[in-house]
Amino acid sequence: MATSATPTVRARPTPLRWWIAISLIAMVIAGGWSLSRLQAVNGDVTVFLRVGTYAKSRAYVEQAFPQPILTGDLGHDGQQFYVISSNATHLHDAQPFVDRLRYRSRRILFPLITSPFADGAPRVWAMWGINLLCIGACAVAFGRLAKSVGVTPWFGVVAGFTPALLESLDGSLGDALAFALVLWAVVLWRRHVWVAVVLFTLAALTRETTLVAPAACFILGDRRQRTALAVPFVVFGAWALTIIATLPATGDGGSPWSEAAVALSLPFKGWFVIGITEPGPLFGVLLLVASVIAIVLLRARLPEVALWLAFDLVLLVLSNEAVVERPMNLARVAPLALPAFVLGLFARTTKVSPPQLRPGSKVASPA
Repeated sequence: MATSATPTVRARPTPLRWWIAISLIAMVIAGGWSLSRLQAVNGDVTVFLRVGTYAKSRAYVEQAFPQPILTGDLGHDGQQFYVISSNATHLHDAQPFVDRLRYRSRRILFPLITSPFADGAPRVWAMWGINLLCIGACAVAFGRLAKSVGVTPWFGVVAGFTPALLESLDGSLGDALAFALVLWAVVLWRRHVWVAVVLFTLAALTRETTLVAPAACFILGDRRQRTALAVPFVVFGAWALTIIATLPATGDGGSPWSEAAVALSLPFKGWFVIGITEPGPLFGVLLLVASVIAIVLLRARLPEVALWLAFDLVLLVLSNEAVVERPMNLARVAPLALPAFVLGLFARTTKVSPPQLRPGSKVASPA
């Protein structure tokens, strides 16, 4: 119950123009950083695809870009999304140009959204533009979460600095879309559970690791909420089975379980295989420490965020050497770690009245 000395944080609605400004500032920060890299390569948009010299996708990308900028290895996921996007309605045709086709096809939403755009620069710019808009959406969601714990909504500008979002923008990945969907679902789930369920489901069809967020909400919810929050898991499972039934298997089998075995290992094993003093493991330590501190600071005010961080922390320490060797891959495993750490520090210095319990709910609803 609120006291007269401490007004609730919902007393003064944030003006719409502030939310627009927060979103635009985050987008300008992230977009400016990304476009500076484009300028450094004389405007060659293939820099956003990270096409590998030895990648299967190279041959497909070269149909539209005869001389793409190449990395010295297998490249990264943006090139795969480009191929899947071009063949989103006939995924079999992508098989010669995509490694682990079933795995890539489970993350279908981002390439499906960009599929109406033509091959070449239009599709690359569409991928970039959608990522940038999602960063703006994340900024508003961060601002909403910040306001719920008594921190200024201008905190949302942190989205423009968040490593996982910058990596998504710069590498034509689906992470920004998945993160925007799941953040908004967490903002809305207590008051609008079915809207959140739709967002959680779409996020899972963009990046399956986002299922840790509805899992956190499921643990904290009441019986009605738990019933609804089971839907994203059912839908994702059904889609995964559809992919297995309709697309050819690759060497790893292409099931979610085999993919988990490929990406995960014993706790910290991947860190020590790479070398604990290398950039990847050092960044992993930073993310781990930030996650633990954020969990402690936010566990009472934003318990679903604290649980989400805890689940991401488990994935972080189980990441194998293929993930750990790229610091930004670790940022993608724990995308909430750094912004939640900063939010926790700000929230620690604010005083807010205890939020009211929603009727029938076991968990306090944030103001």
